[in-house]
Order: sequence, then C-alpha cells, then structure tokens
Amino acid sequence: VSVPVRATRQSAPLSFCCAIALVYDRWLWLVSASERKFVALFTLHRLMCALSVLCTLSMSLLRPTATSHASSSMMATPRAAATLMAGAAPYDYTLLTLQPTYTIHDWPATQRIMDDYVAETKAERGLTFCGYSTTRSRRDSTVVGDFAEEPGDKLFCRDAFPDADSLLAHLSNVEPQRSALLQGPASLDGIELHGPAAELRKCEDAPALQGARLFEVDCGLSRLEKESGGMPLPLQLVSLHTSFSLADADAARAICKEIVATTAGEENCIYHGWTVCGDTLTCREAYGSAVGLARHCEGVAASIERLLDGPATLREGQLHASLSQLPVLAEFVEERRRETGYCSRETQRFFAAEGGFSRYEVQQSMFGFFLRR
Repeated sequence: VSVPVRATRQSAPLSFCCAIALVYDRWLWLVSASERKFVALFTLHRLMCALSVLCTLSMSLLRPTATSHASSSMMATPRAAATLMAGAAPYDYTLLTLQPTYTIHDWPATQRIMDDYVAETKAERGLTFCGYSTTRSRRDSTVVGDFAEEPGDKLFCRDAFPDADSLLAHLSNVEPQRSALLQGPASLDGIELHGPAAELRKCEDAPALQGARLFEVDCGLSRLEKESGGMPLPLQLVSLHTSFSLADADAARAICKEIVATTAGEENCIYHGWTVCGDTLTCREAYGSAVGLARHCEGVAASIERLLDGPATLREGQLHASLSQLPVLAEFVEERRRETGYCSRETQRFFAAEGGFSRYEVQQSMFGFFLRR
C-alpha cells in the first residue's frame, strides 16, 4: 500500500503528522535502553504511529487533489532524496560495508586512536554508520562486563556506506588514524569489502584497499529508507556476520533466496543479505535488538540446516553487539542449547564500543515505524 505523494502545499498535514511520529520514535529509541522494561512504551509507540497514519488518511480524504502513487518499480531504483512512506516492501540490498580486522598489541593506544577515528568520521555526512568492536579475553572485575581487552584480542571496524564515492572519501579522511594504528598499537589481519559489483570495481585501485577481499552482493534486502545524511545517533544495531564454504553454489544460492524471503517479514531487521567471493559465502545482517536477531535465528533454522546439509559448510561467525545486548543473546543460546553452528556458543563475540554513530533512517510501514528495538 502506498501513501499519495501530493504537491508541497497539500502535503503539509502529511509532513506534520509524520514529523510528530518521527520525533517520538527517535526519543523512544534513545530512552529505551532495556528490552524488558519498556513494553508499555512500545505499545504507546505503535498507537502513536497508527494515529499519525489515520490523521494523514483523513486529511487526504478532506483534500481531494490529483495524486501520483509510488509504483512498485521504485523499490528497484535509487532512493529519493526525500524520505517517503514506502509501505512494507523492502529496498534492494546495495549497502557497502568496509570490514578491516586487526590484532591488538597496545589497547590503551588503540582505543585513543579509534576514538579519534570515530570523532573524525562524524564530519562525513555521506556514510551510513561508523563504529568499532573488540573481543575481550582478560577477566577483570573492575570493568563493566567483567572482561577487558588484552594483547592478542581482535579489533573490528564497523563502517558502512551507500556508495563507493562515500567510501573512498572516508578512506582519505581517516588515513592519519589508520597509519597511526599500524605503527605499533595494532597489526592488520585482513580487509573485507562487501557490496554491489559495480561499486566494488570503483574501489579496486584504492591504495588503502590493496589486498582486500571483495565480496559481491548476491541477494538481500534493506530497510534503510535513507542510507546517509541523517542526524548522527548512537549506533545501536546488533550485527551478525557468518561465513560459509561453498560446495554447491547453485543449491546454496537458492536456499539463501528463501532465507531472504523469510526475513522480509521481520520488522526488526535493518538489513540482511548474502555476498560471495570465490568459494566463500557470507551472510551480513543487522537487527534493531538482540531479541530481533534471536527471533530471526529461530525463523530461518530449517533453511540454515538445509544449507549446511551439503550445499555449504560453516567457517566462522562473528556477533557484534553492545554490552547490554550480549546477555540477551547468551540467554537465547543457552536456552536453545545452540552449541555449534549459526549464531551459537562458538560464534565469536565482539563488544561494540561506545561512541559509534549512525546516519541512516529506518524504513516506515503503513502502521508505523519498523521497530529498531
């Protein structure tokens, strides 16, 4: 279902109602720090969004004018500059993610450089989100979470962009921090770049990406209505990166498309898709909360089981989440006895550092904003 797109003067009631719902949604997202403490607020949130849609529809009926409706072909075209209500249909999966991994040698120095890296990146309006996460191996009761970084732990940069031009501009902007990091505090293990083939080709000759593995998008979906340019907000998404070794590429891709179709019905999904580099198949996915990811894992369990029954074998998995979200997933893994495999006890945990930010806006549905929590 699409909402009529009217002339500017006639669209004032629509813009006003949507603005109220958007401001409320942003406030709720910032306030709701705990999954289990704000059920009443979530209910009120959905009622507010539904009320805004009803007001919009009533205004449309009171002001009959010529309209032009968003066609289904809009979903396969670049997003419009203005954020429109696009119904429940997801967008194409075109996000570029830059994923360098480092081994930490000096954590205090690494942390200072990475905090400066994130601060410098905040001036870039072209990126989708930026942050970093680390593994923690040293037991330390004096820090929150009881674990801390030590030499040998891994550092992972969480950077995403709408296109190659934004990514290349970012690499130029943070070259001083990247060089400082490699002068002792950390050493580079490898770089992965995931995105559409046409955008990957634009990045092949970048000096900072020499030796990087380029993963081409095969299939997927995105709920990002606006991929960049928004107000910077705390990076709250929970992301899971899982890689597989392909044995039967055709059979595996067919199952991947089934999983994407299943995921399209999950409101908490921010993006989900599959990329390929040689015989390596990778699933990149992000959710608004740990609960959303847990529900997804249960929803696609049968498909993942078929994927691992011949077409592919599991290589590794990485879970990136904040300190408050990780216990929710740990409880899910424990209750379901997920010892091995996709999103299980053997999945490597990365603690998302504070300070990361996002500039995207999540897609809206006819009955309110898709829940990020």
